[in-house]
Amino acid sequence: MPLKAVAASIAQSGLTAKLDDAALAFPKKEELLRPLFSAGTTTELKNFIFLLASKSQVHLLPEVIGQIDRFAERTTGAESALVKSAVPLTDAEKSALETQLHKQFGAALVFDFIVDPALIGGITVRVGDKVIDGSVAGKLAALKEKLK
Repeated sequence: MPLKAVAASIAQSGLTAKLDDAALAFPKKEELLRPLFSAGTTTELKNFIFLLASKSQVHLLPEVIGQIDRFAERTTGAESALVKSAVPLTDAEKSALETQLHKQFGAALVFDFIVDPALIGGITVRVGDKVIDGSVAGKLAALKEKLK
């Protein structure tokens, strides 16, 4: 059973909050998790999930999977484009942004869209070591530096 399947089982069972409860004893967490594993689940995978549960960090599982996927994409030659926006982007906005970034950086981009309210407004884009900051927070920080 792969990691994504285990994560889906945990999410569908609605156990994430319970497994993240620091007051719940680890043996009880183990008891809740065991039925979610299939016969083919490796010991390493089980131990990883148990580790997250023991640290009350099961909610991080989707982020871990995302990081693993991004790493796998990087090894295939595709470059990651991390787009952070203050509010969720519409499909049309995402498509227009992807088209523009493909023109600027090349066709081998894999996009990851994240909502970050701390930006206040606008977006930031990170492709490799290049950052395009069109956020309100970034403009305010630049203004603060100019006023110093």
